[in-house]
Amino acid sequence: MKRRGDDFYLKQALLALVITTIVFFLPIGAVFLRAFSDGRAFVSTFTDRYTWKILGFTLWESTLSAAISVLLALPFAVFFSRYTFAGRKAILTMSDAAFALPSILAILGFVIYYGNNGLVNAALKAISGGRWTVKILYSFKAILLAHVYLNFPVAFSLITTSLSSMPDKEEQASRLLGASEIKTFFKVTLPKVWGMVLATFTLIFLFCFPSFLIVMTLGGNPRYFTIEAEIYKRTYTDVNPAASAALAIFSFLVMTLLLVITGYGREEKKVSRSRRVLKKTKGNSKIKAIVLSTLIFLFMAPPLLSILYRAFFTKDNEFTLKAWKSIVTKSRNGVSTSLNSILNSLFVAGTSAFLAMRMASSIAIGAVRRKSRFIPLLTSLPMAVGSVSLGLGFAFISARIPSRSIVLAYTMVLLAHIVCILPFAVRTIMPGAKRIPQRLGQAAKTMGKEDRDIYRKIEYPLLKAYRRRAFAFAFALSLGEVNATLALSEGKVTTLPILIYKMIDQYNYQGASALAVILLTIAIVVFAIGETKGDENGIS
Repeated sequence: MKRRGDDFYLKQALLALVITTIVFFLPIGAVFLRAFSDGRAFVSTFTDRYTWKILGFTLWESTLSAAISVLLALPFAVFFSRYTFAGRKAILTMSDAAFALPSILAILGFVIYYGNNGLVNAALKAISGGRWTVKILYSFKAILLAHVYLNFPVAFSLITTSLSSMPDKEEQASRLLGASEIKTFFKVTLPKVWGMVLATFTLIFLFCFPSFLIVMTLGGNPRYFTIEAEIYKRTYTDVNPAASAALAIFSFLVMTLLLVITGYGREEKKVSRSRRVLKKTKGNSKIKAIVLSTLIFLFMAPPLLSILYRAFFTKDNEFTLKAWKSIVTKSRNGVSTSLNSILNSLFVAGTSAFLAMRMASSIAIGAVRRKSRFIPLLTSLPMAVGSVSLGLGFAFISARIPSRSIVLAYTMVLLAHIVCILPFAVRTIMPGAKRIPQRLGQAAKTMGKEDRDIYRKIEYPLLKAYRRRAFAFAFALSLGEVNATLALSEGKVTTLPILIYKMIDQYNYQGASALAVILLTIAIVVFAIGETKGDENGIS
């Protein structure tokens, strides 16, 4: 017999799912229609050796990026899950913050720090008298390095959290029996955390597969194009929308298959509530803590610090505020382009994050109460579509609408952002929804409360900390989004990342750095608000 509560929660989830499905499948449908409009281009895309070559490279760089990120993170995660020391929390918080770091900041930081005329080469030339230089940018290793830079913190944070939630009795027993640290790791620790290692690898792989901006900017060569980069090239360089639509369909089918293989039907293991007790560092462990923390800092901080440096200093190391003055300088129409882009970013990110958070709350609670694995999978489908492909679909739709007003441009950008960030908002709120005791609802029912009141007055408020975190995460992702906005806005909606991207393209690194500092400041403030201690611990 079907419970009335289930009906209510299903309706709650369905409303958000229907909106998501319509917003998602409309652009996908537009891409399908455009692809099938030219049968020859569609068939040739699937049979062309070049298509499969691009797929092979995309799979290879995604696999390699994910594998390196996870392998590098493992030893750091094992140590940080065993010991507590000064600076540990700061390192973990920095890693969590890097999860939502806009990719445009990594690109700018890499150009300034690792570029042919960047800070690293400037220092090497000064030391060696011009004999030593390193060439990193515009190569395959630059793509890998940038992907690892963005995803190492993801792997480190997720694996550390997973290990920290597991009792370490087996490891202690292994050491008492005389096993070495290395043997204990491979025989005991790694099998325990293997599920999270695979899940982390899969997540990073899915992040890297549709990579576009890093490939286009730091790769700098068609030889290193991923599928998304090739779609953009065929659309805006070759002006061949039929071919780009066909390739977008190809990408969608491949990503959907990967998503189903890696995510559908997998049972989640219940994590033990007893967490391991962290030991204080002393002697060799204290030295290891200093070394490992320093390595993380030296890997993560220099590109971002180089942006801060370039925002105030010229290439000749002369202090200047020219870039900052230009931010408030009015253009010919009386409005500062930079200030306008900042306001656009705040509006788009704030609106899309709020709507995504509200929809994700209904979806998460509905999925938990219905014990449905299909609902989370359905919300994951947007991850199977790169933001360039999604932007292409919305562009096809807007091209069929007679009025090309500024309102339409903003609407299309907002819809694209909501579709891109909703899967992450759902996954942020889902753990909180699972932690809400059903006995609270049952007790309220015995007092005559309706399901609607239980949801509105009990369950939804209990998710406050998770909703705040989901909003902050979604806001940061939307704030840094470039691909779909670039494909959709037609120059009418210039956000902060778009303006930074244009300045990088114009070699105006100082102006880009000043704007990047503002972008990073906004992202850090919002992340800090999202991580503020709230009533999350009240759910038990």
